[in-house]
Amino acid sequence: MNSNRKSKTASIKSRVGRAVSLVQDSLASSKSESAIALLKSQHEEVKALFKRIEKATARAQKTKLFDELASKLVGHDAIEREIFYPACEKAMGMTDLLGEALVEHGVVEFSLYQADQARQAKDFQFKCQVLSELLEHHVDEEEQEFFPKVEKALGRDKLEQLGARMKARFEETQAMGDFRTPLHGNLKQVLSGALKPAPRGAGRGSKKPSLPARASKRRTAA
Repeated sequence: MNSNRKSKTASIKSRVGRAVSLVQDSLASSKSESAIALLKSQHEEVKALFKRIEKATARAQKTKLFDELASKLVGHDAIEREIFYPACEKAMGMTDLLGEALVEHGVVEFSLYQADQARQAKDFQFKCQVLSELLEHHVDEEEQEFFPKVEKALGRDKLEQLGARMKARFEETQAMGDFRTPLHGNLKQVLSGALKPAPRGAGRGSKKPSLPARASKRRTAA
């Protein structure tokens, strides 16, 4: 009799333990992705695209991959400069690493613009390589030096909240299907001396940023 009761009790405990484990797994999987985890995964996607561009032999394949790369870079720039960096500045102040990261974004965007203008030129691969090297430096400094400080300053819950907002904003940028308009708008601000982008919608209703005549001709030819 006692042995039967013990067996039933052990069985019930086992089932309860499995149920608790399932609930915990479900809760863990339903949590938002951390902002830093999201950014790191996008860094890896960009690295993979650069490798594919380098290995591609046909010009059409290279430019198609470049369009995908450019779209992701512009989206990545948007979620960092509109959401992530402002949250970091609020928590940590304008640190040297944050200031450098903002400046580097402008340099990367100018390099991306140059590569886009050279998509049908002989130096296209060279400009892609320079862009890749600039990004490699930016990513290394961000992941090794900046992110650890951000994790301590913001904490897990805040980073998960930011991650949800950043993911939604990134998906919005990819749905636009146009990387040039936001890229040129950002460059216009950078060339005017702005360190941080203007708030979204600040220039709504104004004319699109104009391209140099040479750039307009290349886009038509492409």
